[in-house]
Amino acid sequence: MKSLDRLISPRSVAIIGASTDAGKLTGRPLAFLEKYGYAHEILPVNPRVSSIGRHPCFADVKALPHAPDVAIVLVGSSRVVNIVRDLAAIGTGAAIVLAGGFGESGPEGVQRQQMLKEAAGTMRILGPNTIGLVNVTDGVVLSASAALGVNALLPGSTALVSQSGGILGSLLSRTDALGIGFSKLIATGNEADVDVSDLMEYLIDDPATKVLALYLEGLRKPQQFRDAALRAAKAGKPIVAFKVGRSSAGAQSAVSHTGALAGSDAAYDALFKQLGIIRAERFSDLLDFPLVLGGGRHLAGRRLAVITSTGAQPAWWRMPPVSRVSTCRLPSRQLPNA
Repeated sequence: MKSLDRLISPRSVAIIGASTDAGKLTGRPLAFLEKYGYAHEILPVNPRVSSIGRHPCFADVKALPHAPDVAIVLVGSSRVVNIVRDLAAIGTGAAIVLAGGFGESGPEGVQRQQMLKEAAGTMRILGPNTIGLVNVTDGVVLSASAALGVNALLPGSTALVSQSGGILGSLLSRTDALGIGFSKLIATGNEADVDVSDLMEYLIDDPATKVLALYLEGLRKPQQFRDAALRAAKAGKPIVAFKVGRSSAGAQSAVSHTGALAGSDAAYDALFKQLGIIRAERFSDLLDFPLVLGGGRHLAGRRLAVITSTGAQPAWWRMPPVSRVSTCRLPSRQLPNA
């Protein structure tokens, strides 16, 4: 089993700090798991109640009947390190840490994030400062995002990996209105452990994913990112990336958001061109381009003809703004130079 399987396709989920109130942030993960049909074991941890719905509660991590595949940690930052240490000690596969106040918050937060990594040991960590993940393919919702209050999650062939949890929620809301589906949606947060490159490697091998969409503030492992992009090209899975922080002010904002190393925009532009990554110039492109590419058909060249029913008003102009055809230069389907 791959190290990320237990995170993304778990057979058991512990919810640390679960609430009986489904309207609260700490009550949403259990409610969402039930709403979207999670068919495996749910283990709420809350010392103040004996059960939540049909699920018995446990007083603490050490009281769990066995090590869960994944635990979603809903407690405040001051308690996270000890909780993660206990989860690692019983053999938990992965932990999703929602709390902020780590690497994005200054020197003390950086120190706390290092302590978190040490406490986790070999256990995988998503976050901290993340809103979680949604595995639409397998009906696994490990998130507290209010955007998951939509009527249904539509399956699709695009996997979204975002360094911003808010953007994940925003895209969910937009795509629900447009009838666009995803295979996976994952917010990486501060990337203390699992980062964009790790998830790219995993999703390249995911049969439900045909296109990778990335919302990037910066890269922590440029060489691994490059290697993953080359492997995606060989696998015939296009990558669309929306890189924020193009100005110096925007780069500084990205650092304060998740602690990402934003770097030079020109360098990112060159890297994307070298690797054949399609750069989304606008946020709406992060929906439009994967939708087109998900069909699996690719142009042999760069010339495109458009046939319309009227010369006065092209048909695409009558579509909702987020779905209009965007001007872009698609890379050739030749593999980039290694």
